Amino acid sequence: CTATEFCPSDTVTREQMAAFLVRAFSLSASNLASEPFTDDDGSVFESDIETLYQHGITTGCTATKFCPSDIVTREQMAAFLVRALSLR
Repeated sequence: CTATEFCPSDTVTREQMAAFLVRAFSLSASNLASEPFTDDDGSVFESDIETLYQHGITTGCTATKFCPSDIVTREQMAAFLVRALSLR
């Protein structure tokens, strides 16, 4: 969470979860013709979010939003992992 701290009791956001999954599964993406989500512009994790979308790991919290700063729930985390693991 900082250069010198891990912050083990902090919560995880949906955008951070996207980054974890992209790195853990070494996912890459090609350029999208259009952006799938309207609320991830400016996020440092925008490319990770869009990579998850390209791989079918997320469809967002609505049809047009990812809700990047929302806390990822255990149920969402499980869904992300099930979809990511089925890629392997």
